[in-house]
Amino acid sequence: MVLSESWWSCHGCLDEERSALLRIQSSFNYPIFLQSWGEVADCCSWEGVGCNFTTGRVVYLDLSGIREEGLGDLYLNVSLFRPFQELQSLHLSGNFIVGCVENEGFERLSGLDSLVELYLDENKFDNNILSSLGGLSSLISLSLSGNQLKGAISVDELNNLTSLQWLEFGGNEIESFKSIHGTGYDLLRLRNLEYLGLNPNHFNDSTLSSLKGLSSFKYLNIAYNQLKGSFNVTELDALINLESLDLAGNEIDKFVLSKDTRGFGNVSFISLSNSTSNGRALPFTLLQSLTKFPNLRTLYLDENNLEGSFGTTLDKDFSSLKNLKKLDLSSSTVDNSFLQTVGKITTLKSLSLHGCRLNDSIPKAQDLAYLKNLEELYMGSSTVDNSFMQIVRKITTLKILSLNGC
Repeated sequence: MVLSESWWSCHGCLDEERSALLRIQSSFNYPIFLQSWGEVADCCSWEGVGCNFTTGRVVYLDLSGIREEGLGDLYLNVSLFRPFQELQSLHLSGNFIVGCVENEGFERLSGLDSLVELYLDENKFDNNILSSLGGLSSLISLSLSGNQLKGAISVDELNNLTSLQWLEFGGNEIESFKSIHGTGYDLLRLRNLEYLGLNPNHFNDSTLSSLKGLSSFKYLNIAYNQLKGSFNVTELDALINLESLDLAGNEIDKFVLSKDTRGFGNVSFISLSNSTSNGRALPFTLLQSLTKFPNLRTLYLDENNLEGSFGTTLDKDFSSLKNLKKLDLSSSTVDNSFLQTVGKITTLKSLSLHGCRLNDSIPKAQDLAYLKNLEELYMGSSTVDNSFMQIVRKITTLKILSLNGC
């Protein structure tokens, strides 16, 4: 979530807030990037500062990446931000912050009822940061990606953030969620949360059950974790609004749904990119189980090994994906049978074969000519010859043909 910048200016800032900014400058050890602060009286014109035109109060403060590594680690005095009574967006990413001064943590901002965005990415916060966030009930977006959260993290304070819609935990070493109320189902009870980013961490399949309380949930990014074998989608059955599943970089063999599964009718995006590490081919059972998502529109299978004895066994399954519009096979190893199957997905509008080796697949590639709705074909850096190009010329609906690097 990004606030509009159209009103981040004013004719003059309040003296109280100007003084507060100078105290922040000092507490951050006078970094080079804040040297211009104080050169002009109007703090609304200072770099990284935005004000409400009408009230003259600071509403936006971006201090991302202003501290050089040579300044060392920082213990943040959060009370310095309390004077900004209309503050809506606070960016503190990339500043080598290891924690907060004792009794001066983020709980000190609980009175800032306008604060809706807090970005703490790429710092050194550990699990203790979570207990100080529960009073920020107005937050809509919170990012803690790239910190030092590890193991089982407590969600009790997070569950107080009832307005939260966007939560980013990527780039940590989190294994699971926990609560003083026990473990298992419904640990996260953020009823308005729409996006949860967990890429990458150390979550496994047992994490899924703790997401059942996210009734407004639309986007789950759990790429590059430790999901293996059968992915029990039934655990997410309550997420009837789920639209996007990013599962890249895991080792999933298939999707498992029960016969009475209610959800997933809205899932339109799935990424299984880079899911064939250790030399294995993408499992046939995984590809076959994609038919359980009837409204799938976008499918990423890039950076995979798609060779195998599929024959025509996938033709019926993939041709049943009546809503699939975009298929990305970039940088994958694609054999004859799979390329033939792709030719059966006649609803496709966009196909990427960027970086694929295709010479050995020319005999079966004839079926690509039947993609009667295809508008975009990306072949950049692929190995193609004249025979393949003759097939491409038969696709009369093409609007974009990319051959960069061929």
